[in-house]
Amino acid sequence: MKTAFCLARLLWVASAGAVLTGCLFKPVTDSTRHFILAPIASEELPRGATRHLSIGIGPVRMPAQVSEGSIAVRASANEIEYFRNAVWADRLDHCFQRTLAANLSGLLSSDGIYVDDWGRDQVVARVSVNVQQFEVDTKGTGTLIAQWRITAPGKDLPVKQGFARLARSGPPPNGRPEVIARTLSDLAGDFSRQLAQAISEFTEKSARSD
Repeated sequence: MKTAFCLARLLWVASAGAVLTGCLFKPVTDSTRHFILAPIASEELPRGATRHLSIGIGPVRMPAQVSEGSIAVRASANEIEYFRNAVWADRLDHCFQRTLAANLSGLLSSDGIYVDDWGRDQVVARVSVNVQQFEVDTKGTGTLIAQWRITAPGKDLPVKQGFARLARSGPPPNGRPEVIARTLSDLAGDFSRQLAQAISEFTEKSARSD
């Protein structure tokens, strides 16, 4: 009787140990979602022969409260809320810079859009962007406010500069970070179109003066 009791107890301890071991070594599932800005869809881009228009895109300055970490939504004039389980896959300023480069490549039909690493004589113009506001509010309205400058190689004074104040009406986020990412992507596309127009005007003017 005593032997049977001891055997049963040993079996119970072994079973409990197996269950505990399974809990301890069970893979932890990360529920965090990662997002990026999407470039302009190919069907929305002009179709034309590829040209080698060399443009350098410098680092993009972005407000600290939105440039890294969790995706944010503007709750009020004085409050920004952050999603707990939705983050940018990379720093938003880096993501914006790469998306801008991809958009300009398509809009200008150019295979010579560079990010950061280029030689002084490798580009015909350098683009600098200072983003002051880039966000979506709880109603779904997206806002992009940014200053931009175009400078010639080896020059400090801009040959062209401008100020963009853009708005997009999208669906209210209502806890859906993908809605915010989509609206901000559309805003980045609108800004890219404005910048592409300015670059085209500058390069055409430069070509006529040569």
